[in-house]
Parts: sequence; C-alpha cells; structure tokens
Amino acid sequence: MHPIERLRWIARTHDEATTSLAAEAAWTIAELAAEEPAAVVTACRRLVEAHVTAGPMWWVAATLLAAPEPDRAARDAVDDLLADPSGDLLADELNERLEGAAVLVVGCPAEIVLEAVCQLPSASVRVVASEASRWAAVRGFAAVVAEASGWDFEEAPEALEGAAVVLLEALAAGPVGLVAAPGSRSLVEAAREASVPVWAVVGAGRVLHPQLLDEMLQRAGDSVDLVLPGVIEAVIGPSGLGTPAEGLGRQCCPPAPELLIRAG
Repeated sequence: MHPIERLRWIARTHDEATTSLAAEAAWTIAELAAEEPAAVVTACRRLVEAHVTAGPMWWVAATLLAAPEPDRAARDAVDDLLADPSGDLLADELNERLEGAAVLVVGCPAEIVLEAVCQLPSASVRVVASEASRWAAVRGFAAVVAEASGWDFEEAPEALEGAAVVLLEALAAGPVGLVAAPGSRSLVEAAREASVPVWAVVGAGRVLHPQLLDEMLQRAGDSVDLVLPGVIEAVIGPSGLGTPAEGLGRQCCPPAPELLIRAG
C-alpha cells in the first residue's frame, strides 16, 4: 500500500489505541518522506486535523517534520511510544503507596492506567466518564481487577467515597495543564472537595510544545477539558512520579510551525 493510502486509513481510523495508531503514522510518514518529500507537510496537517485531540499524533508529526533523518526519527518515536514504561512505573507507585484492595477512581481514556492496574488484581476501579466511553473501560478493568464499576460525572462524589486516588490520563499536556476528556474538570473539582489526590498520567508522546498545545486547544474547543496544574498532586510518566512542574514541563516535541496551518 502506498504511504498516502495508508495515511488516509490512519486518518479515518478512530477505534484503535492512540499509541499504536501514532506509531503506525510514524513509520508511514517516514516512508512518504523517502518517496514524496513534498507531500509530507500536507499529510501531517491532515493527520492532526483528523485526530485533533490525540497528543501522540501531534507529537509524531512534529518530531518527523523537524527531523533531518525521518527514518531514524521514526524508529526513535516508535520505540518511545511502544516501550513507554509509564504503566509499569504507575503500577510500582500504586503498589508501594496503597493497600492491595484500594479503590481507584479513573477517568477516560485509560489506556496506560489499564496496563498498570493489570498488576493490581485486588484493586477496585470506579470509572467516572461519559456513557459513550465508560462501559468499554469498565469491561477492560473488570477482566483484570476484583471489582470494576461505571459512574457518570454527576455521581462523582459518591464514586470518590473511600477512594485512595484519582487517576486522570492525558490526551495531551504541557506547562499550562492537562488536556483531558470533557467532564474531567468536574471530576477533579469533586476530588478536591473530597480531599482525594489527583494523579495525572502523562505517557510518552503526550507532552507537546506550548504552541502546538495551544493550537490543539483552539481546534478542539468544547471537546476537551483543560485541567490546571494547581489541582494536580503528582504526574506519572516515562520518567516516573514527579511534581506537575516536572511532569508537565519535561522535554517535549519541536514547535513544528507547519502544523499551525491547516491543510488546504
């Protein structure tokens, strides 16, 4: 399949895990750069427009656009995405700090959190999310933990009763905060009132250059929530557990000004 056709497939696909889809995009952009370098900028613009809230897609596009050797950059990007230790590091921190039967409140998406919770089979997970996303997440958690249940945002105060921590996974992130699914701010506000700590889960490819994050927020509009660093107790990512300043301000992708212009 020609790289352009594969990129069109990636643009149309919305039921694959973000990490694997971004990794596929990295390889395909590198192939396109070798065959039709003049088409790369437009292809990257179309990818981020098709997956506007997918931080790793912006990260991959920016990284390869700025790379003098796209093939090597693609290899490194895929390694970073697919070998992301965030899930294992989160599992280690939870095992160290919490009792085995702890109650975890989780937002959606929960790709990395599910990976971590597979290592905590005695935990109870309460998924607080919109109806469109929570039941698939509940099914995933129910397969690996003692108990999993779904709650809507209005039920967040009840879901937080007895909870040890709220785990909120980033769509993208940067120094200004965490880009999360709509409704996440209400979950965080309920957690603050209940004195339950909020940990942000910011995996590989989620921390964007501030210019790109601002562009994403403008395009996404009401389809995301921006959670400010001040309401987050800790950030867990590829470098382990740290403060919001450390986790949200770590080295990110290049600015890639080409992505600030929409595809014509």
